Amino acid sequence: MRNDYPPTLQWRIIQKRNHGLKPVEIHFYSGDLMGILCFSVVLVIAAIVLHLILLKLKFRLPSNPLIAIILIFFFVLVAGFTISFFLRNEYNFLPNSIWEYLQVLIFYFPVMLSYVITYVALEDDSPSMTIARFVEQAKEKGRSRSQIMQIITNEALILPRIKIMLKDGWIEYKNGQYLATKKGRSYNQFFAFGLKLLRITREG
Repeated sequence: MRNDYPPTLQWRIIQKRNHGLKPVEIHFYSGDLMGILCFSVVLVIAAIVLHLILLKLKFRLPSNPLIAIILIFFFVLVAGFTISFFLRNEYNFLPNSIWEYLQVLIFYFPVMLSYVITYVALEDDSPSMTIARFVEQAKEKGRSRSQIMQIITNEALILPRIKIMLKDGWIEYKNGQYLATKKGRSYNQFFAFGLKLLRITREG
């Protein structure tokens, strides 16, 4: 344990005699929270930059972007924790206890979920992005409601999504019906957990 500053969570037990009883007082100390925050931010930036570099170099990643991003973030997390473990006595800002590593995870995973949700939404060309791009292309002329309604069609937005979901194995087509696969249900639960954790609702 480092002696130059107290750890993030340190228990100091002080026993006092009071009529034969020994009550225990527990004191909590806040350690280098800014250092832990900076370490967490560096890990997130490293994961995002690595992902973008691999995409730029057209490195062979898993076809499913969700799996690819999770693997990259997991690799960066393990690498960061490994480096921190061996250098924790040299640099004060590195996590040095289970509680400090837990704080990093509390920050890291919600940001990872945010990045996954944002990336998948942009990659799938959401209706909102389609409308925004269509209106922006008109510049000062603008677009009428009827013009916007012309681009919001099943052929332009819905059918391509269905094809992608069939290809990725999220859904399957049987007897004239689309059914969710085990893989699709797992991904749906994952995204539902992320949205709940980030307190994102359909209303915005």
